[in-house]
Amino acid sequence: MPGYIQISSRFLVFKKISLLSFIPGMSLGAIFSVTDSVCTLQVLNQDETPLLCSAVFGEGVVNDATSILLFNAIQKFDLSHITPSIFMEFTGNFLHFFITSTLLGVGVGLISAYVIKKVYMGRHSTDR
Repeated sequence: MPGYIQISSRFLVFKKISLLSFIPGMSLGAIFSVTDSVCTLQVLNQDETPLLCSAVFGEGVVNDATSILLFNAIQKFDLSHITPSIFMEFTGNFLHFFITSTLLGVGVGLISAYVIKKVYMGRHSTDR
């Protein structure tokens, strides 16, 4: 049923609005694809679940940063001058950023886990 609603609403919307070309369409998709965590944060009680609220907020910040990077990458993409070398450069840049960001995320996560394990604020905290 949701697929039918999506397809039928697509035809109704695009009859009124002309179809966007590739770059504006992808840019709009990069903006709209970010999930907003504001609604989730409003439902959660920060006093009862502080760790969950922190995780949801951090996930929202990462999603926003990803959307900005994706939007900027799409804006720089030029469809009129695509050659195999440009495609390979684009693929290489994607793989470079993907691997680098994954390693950076894993590294920061491991360092954070180690610091939290060694410091253990729970025994000194008055907020229980």
